Amino acid sequence: MKILILLLLLIGTTGSCQNSEEIQEVSTLDLDLQFKEITNLVASKNCTENSQCSYMAYGSKACGGPQGYLVFSSEVNLDKLKELVENYTAAEAAYNKQNGIMSDCSIVSPPQTIGCVDGDCIKMD
Repeated sequence: MKILILLLLLIGTTGSCQNSEEIQEVSTLDLDLQFKEITNLVASKNCTENSQCSYMAYGSKACGGPQGYLVFSSEVNLDKLKELVENYTAAEAAYNKQNGIMSDCSIVSPPQTIGCVDGDCIKMD
């Protein structure tokens, strides 16, 4: 009986040592699908004037900092865009860490000039 109790305690203790917050592997396909969702959302709304255009940093370079900047119309669902970008950025950071990704460590600057051309917000510099 004592052996059975010790065995149950040992099994219970071993199981509790596992990380309760399992780290989910991120693949390039996951990143591609998430980024496609972001670009589809950005492309879903047009602009009619320059004042409707804005930009937002996205992604995570291995050395830190954003991968780039999205240029988009203010007509887009901004809360949804922020959520998608935050999820993508976190996933890319996890992917970089999981795979030991190296970066050139260059700093990506935000666009200096953006504008509305033919109904699309674009980087103009």
